[in-house]
Amino acid sequence: MKKIIGGMVIVSALAILGHSAQAAITIRVAEEVQDSRAFIKGIGATRGAPITWEGVVVTTANSGNGSFSLFGNLPDDCTGELSDGNETIRITINDCVAIAGLEPAPVAKTGQTVSVAPGDDGALRKGVTWPNPRFTDNNNGTVTDKLTGLIWLKNANCLQGIRGWQEVLQFANSLASGACGLSDGSRSGDWRVPNRNELASLLDLSKRTPALPTGHPFTNFQVDKYWTSTSFVPFSAANVWLVDFSDGSLPIGTIVNFRYSQFVRDGS
Repeated sequence: MKKIIGGMVIVSALAILGHSAQAAITIRVAEEVQDSRAFIKGIGATRGAPITWEGVVVTTANSGNGSFSLFGNLPDDCTGELSDGNETIRITINDCVAIAGLEPAPVAKTGQTVSVAPGDDGALRKGVTWPNPRFTDNNNGTVTDKLTGLIWLKNANCLQGIRGWQEVLQFANSLASGACGLSDGSRSGDWRVPNRNELASLLDLSKRTPALPTGHPFTNFQVDKYWTSTSFVPFSAANVWLVDFSDGSLPIGTIVNFRYSQFVRDGS
């Protein structure tokens, strides 16, 4: 797997692995990454020699002055070896994220504890353990989920009924302290309609009607389908993912329909 890199990168020779005490190869230019490959240009290689990057021949040095240029695939540790057969240098690519250095994203438990077959979710119960208590009522119209760090509107039916998707998106952008029981000091633009993963993170799949964790502090949560901000693209921009808090399912809804809405903002 290769890194997604944007903008400009700089490369520099880190170490000399060849026979000479000082490398003749000099890196002159490293331009923008294209298609997950770094453009590297240098001079001083053995004239006419094949140039390898990470053990693969990618170009040939000029027979006059030993200049070369190449597009090199990005190594997982952001450091690659370049060689002309006589000298080998290691080149580090700045602004590159090493795959080996990334921590896996934590995935929460589903809440299911009943097992119906060996090796199923109820038996293994894999994932991050929920905090206990999971939610904090902030007494200002908001609820903090200590599992995800997200801050939710306590009133899960602020609009008092079902509304269209576009209307809900517009309302979210204008939502601020003073509305919907909020006294948190939030401003317009702080709140949003949760995406599919954010809203689904509230589900407790061991529960039904509603499929929410026991003891949650939300008010007016409807046992019904709620809008998310995630469109069902590329299949149809007219459809949106929903979260059904009656059974924990994730159906698709057409944006011309009317559904319930919940709102979220990032934790501070």
